[in-house]
Amino acid sequence: MKNSIIILFLLCLVGLVSCKKDTPKELVLEYGTVTDIAGNTYKTVKINDQWWMCENLKTTLYNDGSAIPFFAINDTSGWQSGPGYKTIADSIYGQLYNYAAVLDSKGLAPEGWHIATDEDWKKLERSIGMDSSETELMAWRGQDEVNGILPQNSNNWPISSIHFGNNKYALNINPGGVVLYNGIIAANSLEAYFWTATHNAQQAMYRSISYQRTQIFRQYADMHYGMSVRCVKN
Repeated sequence: MKNSIIILFLLCLVGLVSCKKDTPKELVLEYGTVTDIAGNTYKTVKINDQWWMCENLKTTLYNDGSAIPFFAINDTSGWQSGPGYKTIADSIYGQLYNYAAVLDSKGLAPEGWHIATDEDWKKLERSIGMDSSETELMAWRGQDEVNGILPQNSNNWPISSIHFGNNKYALNINPGGVVLYNGIIAANSLEAYFWTATHNAQQAMYRSISYQRTQIFRQYADMHYGMSVRCVKN
């Protein structure tokens, strides 16, 4: 009888141990800086094995030193004809580049860095807690992961935002808005849009974050739109 009780106890103990979930390993972030061709210095953060810029790209020069064409906020002529960018408070939001500027062989990203690809973004999304299967979906994905990549207390976002940023991952994403197909700026201070380096013949993949959602949006857009850019170290 005594032996039976001991065996039963051991079986229960094994069952408890085998059912215990693994405790997620806490990420240890590393920090640094990178400087672009125009002399802008950006804070950077290492999340798992990825080094990300903590700020939107704001260079006005290609890596060969030549100027990227500038378009005024209300200038709609020529926006679809070639590379360009628009500026709204670049110290906060960086520049909004059309995809022709992203594709230009002269290069936007600082030396040793590249514009984040769709795969880079998916890897980041997994690192901040999004389920792997959801990262492959289109449209809105995830749960409340944006809280960890927005500024503390969602600073610079609308008071009516339903998310509450804690900047856990130091990415400090702000709502720079988007330049529409016709060259008009929309959603500034309301939504963040980011080009990725992933594209097909006519469209490019992007990410967006809204003050009305706690998820991250993934979709293709026409290359004549203008969006913010984040870079990842090679």
